[in-house]
Amino acid sequence: MADPVDIVVFDTTLRDGEQTPGVGFSVQDKVALALKLEELNVDVIEAGFPINSEEEKDAVRQISDAVRNSQVCGLARVVDIDIDTAIECGVDMVHVFAPTSEVQMAHAVHSTREKIVEKSRAAIQKIKDAGLICMFSPMDATRTDPEFLIEICKIAEEAGADWLNLPDTVGVGTPQSIQDMINRVTAQVGTAISIHCHNDFGMGVANTLAAVEAGATMVQVSVNGIGERAGNASLEQTVMCLHCLYENYKVKAHTENLYEVSRFVERLTGIPTPPPQPIIGANAFSHESGIHAAGVLEESSTFEPGIMTPEMVGHKRRLVIGKHTGTHSVEIALHEAGLIPGKDELLEIVKRVKSLGGKGKHVTQTDLFTIAESVMAKVPKEQRAIELDQLVVTTGNRTTPTASVVARVNGETRTEAQLGVGPVDAALNAVQRILGDSPKLEVTGFHMDAISGGSDAVATVLITVEDEDGKRSSAQGAGEDITIASVEALVAAINQLLRVREHSKEAAEVAN
Repeated sequence: MADPVDIVVFDTTLRDGEQTPGVGFSVQDKVALALKLEELNVDVIEAGFPINSEEEKDAVRQISDAVRNSQVCGLARVVDIDIDTAIECGVDMVHVFAPTSEVQMAHAVHSTREKIVEKSRAAIQKIKDAGLICMFSPMDATRTDPEFLIEICKIAEEAGADWLNLPDTVGVGTPQSIQDMINRVTAQVGTAISIHCHNDFGMGVANTLAAVEAGATMVQVSVNGIGERAGNASLEQTVMCLHCLYENYKVKAHTENLYEVSRFVERLTGIPTPPPQPIIGANAFSHESGIHAAGVLEESSTFEPGIMTPEMVGHKRRLVIGKHTGTHSVEIALHEAGLIPGKDELLEIVKRVKSLGGKGKHVTQTDLFTIAESVMAKVPKEQRAIELDQLVVTTGNRTTPTASVVARVNGETRTEAQLGVGPVDAALNAVQRILGDSPKLEVTGFHMDAISGGSDAVATVLITVEDEDGKRSSAQGAGEDITIASVEALVAAINQLLRVREHSKEAAEVAN
């Protein structure tokens, strides 16, 4: 068998990804994300469009200075000032593009085929004269006249382009049409091919993989699939497909960093990742069904791909309590918290959990423990690690929201004050900080619903906290004051999580 073909991963989160409606990265955010992408070991980081603004130019320059192990790329039109600005930023590669479809030439740049060819040739030669890697993109390639696409690709090759990128700019390609396009180009042009697919019809990843099968050796992707309109081909999905489903291709990306990078982008953009999202969604390796949960506990490949494990992408496997939960999952969750019900008690607990889930309610750990303690003949006394004594919040249109908290932590009275972007954020920050640095806990979920009408509506807040080991706990708070309800939910979630951690520690000590 021939050696696997190396597929170059070209990340465009900082450029095309930032074009997501409503998303904008600060210079500091862009540099921080570039360093995360370097740790992920992507081959090329498209740092931005330097001519766009002074801030963008500064960000691309700083990324070029900071990144050492990945190539840094800057985007440019077939215009001298664009190319000069990218070169000034110290990039390794300049990605130069020109519209080639009739609709874009006529209405986006008001140009002709002849002018596009002339400008493209000059732009490529300018980049090569500067000693840099050049990528040329005939923009809207999938809607470009096939004969003209071949013509301009030949011109780009003759001018010295190192890469030809074929963009499905508006996401209208299909796997078959993408392969046909690449086959036509590679039959007459020898330059290495890159593919850039948008996701307007949900086929961004499928089209990207089809391009690889047809001979493309570079994939242009973005973290979490963000980008214009419906986004781009997802980095994590594309990488894991190539890593797990194909024996004849390989990527260098450190897949165990995927979940961390995804979460980082989620925080920067404020765009929540849907739970069912492949690879990095909260449900990607979660199991509620009793049959599924029992199967994966014995052999993970029963109801997971097997060739991809949560550890491979830095994720965690979780058993979720709900309507479809089996007895074994409930028993494990209770044992982790030090609750050991008898056989009949366990069956009653499972019955009540299923009933609660069947009413459409999200069953939290607090719900489970409350049900268990009410069912069990002997209710174990809960040792609360944190008990709230006092909460004071100040806010205003000219005042930075501040919260001060007084609480007993393991019997010791502590006081903490923190700032926030709003009163709820400040209060949650203060509660988290009052625990100190150990254990390291993070709020990974916050959801609020008003359950009555009017300005004095009662709100329910659901908060999820997670520790560094991936253990999670969720709890609800309710009340007319959203800040107090949020703090009560957080305190309850922390207490539940700390109880689980303590029991796990005790179990490990007994085992040793």
